[in-house]
Amino acid sequence: MFILSFFWFCASYAQEEEKEKSPVKLSGSIGFFYDYYYFYENNYSSFRPRYPENLLRLNAQVNLQLGKHFSLPFSVNVTNQKVLYNLPSLPEESALDYLQNPANNISINPKYKWAQAFIGTQTPLYSTLSTGDIPIFGAGIEINPGKFILSATFGKSQRAIEPNITLNIPGAYEQNIVAARIGVGKLEGSKFTINVVKIEDDLTSVNTAPIGVDPIEGFTISPYAEFKIFEKLKISTETAGSIYTSDLLNVGVIDAEFINDLADYITINASSTADFAHNSRIDWKGDTFQLGGEVKYVGPGFLPVGYRFIERDILDYKINTGLNLFKKKVNLTGSFGIRTNNLNDTKLSSSERVITNANLFAQVTEGFSINLNYSNFGFNNDASILNQRIELVNNSITVSPVYTWKNEKYNHLIAGNVALSSFEQFDVVSNAFAKAENSTYSLNYNLAFLKMPLQIGAQAIYLENQIPTGDFNMLNYGITSSYKLLDKKLTPSLGLNIAHIDMTGFTTDYRTSLHVKIAYKWTKKLTLKLQSRYSYFKYGTSRPNATLDQNRVQFSVQQRF
Repeated sequence: MFILSFFWFCASYAQEEEKEKSPVKLSGSIGFFYDYYYFYENNYSSFRPRYPENLLRLNAQVNLQLGKHFSLPFSVNVTNQKVLYNLPSLPEESALDYLQNPANNISINPKYKWAQAFIGTQTPLYSTLSTGDIPIFGAGIEINPGKFILSATFGKSQRAIEPNITLNIPGAYEQNIVAARIGVGKLEGSKFTINVVKIEDDLTSVNTAPIGVDPIEGFTISPYAEFKIFEKLKISTETAGSIYTSDLLNVGVIDAEFINDLADYITINASSTADFAHNSRIDWKGDTFQLGGEVKYVGPGFLPVGYRFIERDILDYKINTGLNLFKKKVNLTGSFGIRTNNLNDTKLSSSERVITNANLFAQVTEGFSINLNYSNFGFNNDASILNQRIELVNNSITVSPVYTWKNEKYNHLIAGNVALSSFEQFDVVSNAFAKAENSTYSLNYNLAFLKMPLQIGAQAIYLENQIPTGDFNMLNYGITSSYKLLDKKLTPSLGLNIAHIDMTGFTTDYRTSLHVKIAYKWTKKLTLKLQSRYSYFKYGTSRPNATLDQNRVQFSVQQRF
């Protein structure tokens, strides 16, 4: 709160000195949010609350610029909610534990010219085969003077959690990660780097071993190259190798001479695997025509320790294309890919997936446009035994037209959407294909008055889902309206929705929702909002004589800079 107060003071100072061209500039926003939720049920004892009763959130995304070269990006996302865990040694959450709580995200990243530091929560992204999606709480640095690149970061990627059978908590080891890269080039351009990532569980971080969770340790190294041959042609390639130990407590050993050399860097036992992976991509991006291709191979024993999950033992081929015609009024994009797994016979059967996607956007006239999308996903294996056979096909097509027109008094907008999907899967029990179909139709109309600050809208959605066990249908319709008062500073809005839900074998369920919202611009950059979302459910024979009332009240104050 002290740091946020400091930023708020800097914002006030910067605004006061704006006319004098102050060297202190602040951009971004700070917001405080409070949610209150309550419900009342009748003959619905199994209902569980969908939101916490009282939720406080503080969100700040700001950047403090001091002079020409120094900046201080600052990010805060904190909440009063606690995560369900037991700390290994402390009875209550300390200030440091609160900062490391996965429900919170706090980071400060000062930057001066070509050097930047990272403090707090961060997610280093180096490449697709090294690290890129594991948030960590720690510190890091990244420098790029001239054509020299150096990045390094370390911290916790998993907090220690004591197991608790009563609360159904399996527990977890504290997990630490170290990542670094060194190379030449530009971070946002052509470059060649060597990426190194290591992750390790701390066996001493918990008093009792987690239930069903083995401690791990892994190491990945990958050379990565990204460069432009021509202005419109971009190529990237990466080959990575990894050593991964899936259980540090495994007492089995591997009898090999080179193991002693690796033992200084990583624990190796009978649960360890070593393998490699490769990924190459080429893209041509012209003004009218675009074409790209990608090939990826991941060995059965490869694991990029900087990612939570990756499918292994696969070979991917993928082609992307795009076309702009008639001064970009017609845009066509498409992709086609094939994935084959079990290349090294590590599973009982192999499988092959086909993924196709095509999208067409056309601006037919000044007021009319249409978007068409088609996607196909297929999967099958080569199992000859009936109970091991897997085969499925999913197809979907979406049509979305939009038409607008206006005169001296009104601005009209009509938007429609038709989405059709079909899913077929082979059922080994019936020795036949089971099919599920889904159809969604929606229509939206919006009327804006040009001579007064009033907007009115109407919406309707019809959903039909047909599956072997029964059908599900829903009709949802509603209206919305908003008006601006007090020199357009105060904007009240109102929305009403009614839904009819039908399921095979039951009478209709009804849902009525009312949404009331008031927004007030205190200043040009300070906004206050208050809204309430009330819903009433009256169930048919699916839950006899059951009703449910829910209300969620939200209040927020947001300051932009």
